[in-house]
Parts: sequence; C-alpha cells; structure tokens
Amino acid sequence: MACEARSGGLKTIWLANKEDITSFTLTGSLYSAVTMVVTKVFYKFEFEQDTAEVRESVSRENGSTSASHEVEFFTPKMSQVNRDAIQQIIDQSNCGIVAIVEDANLNKWVVGYSETFTVDRGLKISSDEALSGKALTDLNGDTVIIASQDNEKMRTFTGTVPV
Repeated sequence: MACEARSGGLKTIWLANKEDITSFTLTGSLYSAVTMVVTKVFYKFEFEQDTAEVRESVSRENGSTSASHEVEFFTPKMSQVNRDAIQQIIDQSNCGIVAIVEDANLNKWVVGYSETFTVDRGLKISSDEALSGKALTDLNGDTVIIASQDNEKMRTFTGTVPV
C-alpha cells in the first residue's frame, strides 16, 4: 500500500436532498446501494478542477466520539447561474443534504449520512465566500463549504449513483 498511487482531490460531487433518500444498504462496513424516493436522484455538481476536497476530523471527548465532515469546492466566475446553483444548496441545506463524492483514486464516499443518524445530521451550508477579485488576473468565483457533525467516519460507497 505504501507504493500505490494516492492522489488528492475530488473528481465528482453528487448531491441529494436528505428527504429524497430512503436508505443506504450496509454490506460489511461499506455502502453497496442507495434507495431513493421514486423519481428522485442525486445531482452532479460542477466545480473547478483541482479545487474540491472532502475533510474528516474525528475526536473523542467525555467518552463520546465526534466526527466532523466537510466538502469544499470552488465554482469559477461569479454569475447568475452559479449564484442560483449555490442558493439552491443554501436553501436545501435548511433540512440537510447528502453527498456522494468520488476522489481522485476512484473511491466514492458517503457524506452526511450515517448508521446512527441516517439523514438526520445531513450536510448544511457552512460558508460561501464569493470574490470578484481586484485585478484582471485575480480569482473570481465562489468557495463553498458544506458540513455535518456525526459520530462515525465516512463510509465507502460501491454502488451506482442514481442520477
């Protein structure tokens, strides 16, 4: 394992409203399938290449485990289309969002869903920072972070994402 490729970054982010998910099928310690409410699907969210990551931080205090999960991505160029897409994430995060993210090593991870809480502790907007830039070569766009708090690590997803 020490000599195999271990590239960073995310390739793909799929998002779904928590109420659109019925359950994930647990096979061993990973998820092998997801069951959706009829006609509901995950939506692929577009972002700038090499600007997305998933972060997980687990700690233990007072005999309890806390797992913090974050998905961060950058949408280039401030525009009405990008504004509307980000506003939709903000609006949906009132109830919660579940993400399946695919990393650069082709592993898919479920974020915002757990065996303990199912969809009850879904991802919510943590921040959205929009920058116009000052000079012509400055960064222009939005950096979005969605986050959740849980009590277990993310699980691998081996099934097909319903889109």
